[in-house]
Amino acid sequence: MKRRNALAAGGALVVGTALTETLENWLVPARPPSAPRRGALGESDLERIEAGVAVLRRWDDRWRLGIGRKAVVAQLSEVAELAGGMQPAAVQPRLFLAMAELSRIVASMSYDEGDHPNAQKYYTLSLRAAHQAGPGYELYGVGVLADMARQMLDLHRPQDALEISRLALDGARARRAPAPMMSMLYTREGWAYARMGRVQAYRRTVAQAEELLDGDTSESLPEWARTIDHAELSGVVGARYRDLAQGQEDPAAKRKNAEEAVHHITRALRLRPAEQRRNQAFDLIGLGRTYLLLGEPVEAARAVRDAVAVAGGLGSGRVRRRLHDWHREAAPFHREPVVAELRAELSRTLLAKSQT
Repeated sequence: MKRRNALAAGGALVVGTALTETLENWLVPARPPSAPRRGALGESDLERIEAGVAVLRRWDDRWRLGIGRKAVVAQLSEVAELAGGMQPAAVQPRLFLAMAELSRIVASMSYDEGDHPNAQKYYTLSLRAAHQAGPGYELYGVGVLADMARQMLDLHRPQDALEISRLALDGARARRAPAPMMSMLYTREGWAYARMGRVQAYRRTVAQAEELLDGDTSESLPEWARTIDHAELSGVVGARYRDLAQGQEDPAAKRKNAEEAVHHITRALRLRPAEQRRNQAFDLIGLGRTYLLLGEPVEAARAVRDAVAVAGGLGSGRVRRRLHDWHREAAPFHREPVVAELRAELSRTLLAKSQT
């Protein structure tokens, strides 16, 4: 379980059958330890580690506190060394969960920076740690699979994303995952269908996700199982309707899906807590890109300018990449003054940073 051994496979991104075959191993239950373990790590030490993970868990807090990837990797190395030793039976599973969370955080930061090979390796390490944590934490690994499916979607590999999503859904059903987690997994599956242009399959999975979340009555989920709420669901669904609109040639179908996207993204913005700045930025950029599809460049520029105001201090690579998408898609409207002004401003500021 040492980090240097877990990441020794090299720097290439793994895709296709080689990836999904590897991931299937992590859904097989881990063997329980053969004997009680003894170690020096006590409850107070473990609580200190868990408190540090809680601070790092939320993306906006990481940026607000000026925490970089190297700092999280250093914390992960410390926890990995402790997990590799003989610790008390009551401590060991929680220590592995902390390792899984730290690995997932490093993976998400690598993913945001566009470093996909390292992101994939740390996601894999997170799966291994969650697997070692034991039966009480198997669903954490299912959540990591959902992250890996999202990564494949960002890499324009919807078939890989679909295979991973189905693998995650199988694991979630077998372990009776809570409704919010099942809902989130259906959005991943639907996202893949949208990228493939499979409209009816997308609508079916979205309906399943919405039904699960509407019927959820659970209140005492662990933090890592609270994977989606109505704001996030609306944002994801809206963005995928935009994907469908982009891929359709029929003007009526394109407009219908774009209008659906505006409806859902606007609802997401209304429901988002104020502290979720990065998600708000994604919603606003998605709204701006959708207004371009509707032939409303002034509204598109207004939404994206709001996104820039929200995301200014986040330093998120994914936000910059979405702004670059809008910048490219807005080129046909360059004669519109507000669009031309915003495109020029983005070229001088946020988009220029992504090229340095």
